[in-house]
Amino acid sequence: MSTPIPAPIAALWRNNDKIAAIKRLREATGMGLAEAKSALETQLDGDDGRELPGGAEALRPAIEAALARGDKIVAIKLLKDATGIGLKEAKDRIESGDPQQWLPQPNAATSPGSTPAAPAAAAWMAPDHEPGRVHSSGAWTAVFAVVLVLLLAGWYFWRV
Repeated sequence: MSTPIPAPIAALWRNNDKIAAIKRLREATGMGLAEAKSALETQLDGDDGRELPGGAEALRPAIEAALARGDKIVAIKLLKDATGIGLKEAKDRIESGDPQQWLPQPNAATSPGSTPAAPAAAAWMAPDHEPGRVHSSGAWTAVFAVVLVLLLAGWYFWRV
């Protein structure tokens, strides 16, 4: 059973102040971060946009629902992920307003009878994705090693 979302928190979510809505829901209910985010998405958006539509017949209603919520970015991501087209082309198709443009179109590069490969999952869909986290490249280890070598060399030459 899901916890009902209080009206002030729902208003924050619908006004695209999603971080504040998640924070307030966590404070009010004691939920964890992922649990609060999921509850808000499923109850207020109907879906979180993470599951790709199963086919062309499911893509159009999903895009229409995202556009009805005023969530053009989610609509563009849905089209881009479902069809494997580029970001600019997906944006242009969504902005055209023509639902026929949202359908997957056959790729001229593939041979007849073959199906194009499914696009790779977007990084934001990965279960270990943390928005705002910057992954280290190991540069600090190199800086530390250089500083350590310089200190040791300075100590050696100062001592002599």
